[in-house]
This record gives sequence, C-alpha cells and structure tokens, in this order.
Amino acid sequence: MFLGKHVRLNRLLGPSGRLLAITVDHPITRGNLPGLIDIRTTMRNVVEGGPDAITMQKGIAERIFPEYAGRAALIMKASAYSIPYKHDDTQLADVEEAVRLGADAISVGCIVGGPEQATQLTMLSRIAKEAASMGMPLVAHIYPKGSMIKDQHDAKAVAYAVRCGAEIGVDIIKTLWTGSAESFRSVVEACPSMVALAGGEMGETLEDYLRMTREALDVGLGGVTYGRFVWQHPHTSAVIRALNALIHGNASVEQSLQVYEQAVASTAAAR
Repeated sequence: MFLGKHVRLNRLLGPSGRLLAITVDHPITRGNLPGLIDIRTTMRNVVEGGPDAITMQKGIAERIFPEYAGRAALIMKASAYSIPYKHDDTQLADVEEAVRLGADAISVGCIVGGPEQATQLTMLSRIAKEAASMGMPLVAHIYPKGSMIKDQHDAKAVAYAVRCGAEIGVDIIKTLWTGSAESFRSVVEACPSMVALAGGEMGETLEDYLRMTREALDVGLGGVTYGRFVWQHPHTSAVIRALNALIHGNASVEQSLQVYEQAVASTAAAR
C-alpha cells in the first residue's frame, strides 16, 4: 500500500478500525431535503457528534468544510444520479480535485443490475485507477437498483454488487441492508473489501437503525455511511454519539440508547 493511502485510511477510520461516516451529498439526487437546506447548521450538529468522516460534493466542501478541517475526515463525492435518471450516476469530479480539497477519500456512486451497468463500472474502474496512482482511498456506493433487479435488498443481488466493487479495487463499499444478520453475512463473506452499510429508509425509529447496525457489525460489517435518518433527526449529535458507542465502543443497542439519552439530556441542560 502506498504511504499516502495508508495515512489517509488511518485518518478516515476510527479507533476500532471501522468507519462512521455521515453523508450530506443528497441534493442533486433527491432535491433540497429538509435537514440539508440549512447545511451550515446541519454541519455543526453533525461534527459535534464526532463522526470519523463526512461525505459531500466538492462545491459544498469548498464553502462549508474549512472550519471543520481536522475534526473529521473529508470524503469527496465525485458522482451523482439525477432525479429523472435514477439508474445512472454521472461523474462530477475527479481524484485531482479530491487531492486539492485535502480529502481523505473519493466516493463514487454505482448502480448495477441494469443496462447502465457497463458504463457505471467503466466509470468506477477509471476512477479506481486514478485513485490508486495517487494514494487516494476509494469509497463506492454500490447498489443493485438497476431495472433488471426485482428486489434490491435480495442478499444475492447485494453480494454481487459489493463483489463488483472489490473486483475493481474499491477500498470501502457502501451498500444496502438485506433484512437480517444471516443474509447480510453472505454479503460480507463475498467481499474482500470493507463493507459499509447505507441507512436510507430501512427503519422508523432510532432503535430500528441501531439494531440493524448492531446485527450487521456482529457478522463483520466494517462501518456505516448514514445520512437522512441522522440529520433529519431532532437530536443529530446525540444519534451520532450513540452510533459511535456501537461502532467504536462495541456497545449493545440498549447501551447505545443510554448514550443517546444522556447526550440529549446534556444538551438540554447546557441551554
């Protein structure tokens, strides 16, 4: 491994060797969602929780991230799909820009399981080559959401998606929960690269997400890259502290909920 890549990975991963990343890269793909319209306030709340890294597009990083440099690693997102074209990520940035911004990783979206798969994997392969040559870790959000996929949470489909990333040389692969620890184990076992979990709409309560995370960690999950359920929650910082307890402190769901409640109470007392 290049020294530069080793250094960046050490900054990217937390004390447990796992990853707790928060993504705020949604507006191009999903519109101006509540929680991201006032990105400055959201960033303050996110960083206060103590995540390892934050994923964002280059323009937002350039304007918003400087005051948080050194408090969290920056993962620069280099692609996005558009609202009318949900099966086709388009490259929006490159490795050189990630280096210029001081990022510790570059992130690319990739949809498999449809007619766009060939161009998606070609883009990912090109960026993987550039990232490797410059010692830049590569994170890929790889989902089996193509038009030929009947169930995007099917374990075989998800395992295929993450293995595609590993075959190309992706370091950390963000993908979907398959519904149970037993089925997700097959995803982790199929992938020599680190597997990280996406959040999305996989639960209704904080406890749902904590339980999903705990079950995935118990079968070899390498970390999470969560977004909406974290920064749309009224106590964003407390949620991240609870996730920290799970991911880096190996806490139980019950212990993590206690961390959350203590953080909420502490914030209320400070006001």
